[in-house]
Amino acid sequence: MKKYTFLSLFLLISTAVFAQSGFEVKAYFGVSGALANRKVDLEGASSVEIQNFKEVGILLSRNLGEKFSLTGGLNYSFASVEFRIPQCPDCYPEQTLYAHNPDFQMLSIPIYAEYALGKYFYAAAGPLVDFQLSEGNNFSDQSGFGYLVGLGAKLNTDKLSFSVFPNYKRHSAIPFDNSPKYKHVLQEMGIQLGVGYSF
Repeated sequence: MKKYTFLSLFLLISTAVFAQSGFEVKAYFGVSGALANRKVDLEGASSVEIQNFKEVGILLSRNLGEKFSLTGGLNYSFASVEFRIPQCPDCYPEQTLYAHNPDFQMLSIPIYAEYALGKYFYAAAGPLVDFQLSEGNNFSDQSGFGYLVGLGAKLNTDKLSFSVFPNYKRHSAIPFDNSPKYKHVLQEMGIQLGVGYSF
């Protein structure tokens, strides 16, 4: 009898803790305008243009009080890269062949804090850890530490939430490799649409 009483009490406490855990899991899709500019301008150098930048991801958030929450997750981004060779016929004759992979892919781990600004709005900021998956895109590898800042809006129901999150991201602010001063830095100005579930 004691065993069943203890088991019933344990299940009751576990259910109460789980129901008030303050966790939320969220899936999202985003689009961005992106630029890959060099840290220092290089006259007559090749140029790249990032097109159709999109991202999908999943986040786990934990409430740390009424106003603050901590969020982390995984983000997969992909885009098309257009490469333009320098305007130098002697350096790059018209018949020159060069390797170019137009498909950009990157995996990111965002970890950021959110602060509620009233009932519907919030601010968010924190670091990113980026791992570029694609090679041969003809601009510098973006693997390294970056950051994210943004202002968003969220509508909460009993268990579900719907969010819109405009944000700015700078990748490879601290690169993993010992990059020269002419390294490309990828920057995004985008918006994420997310659906979350609280448990």
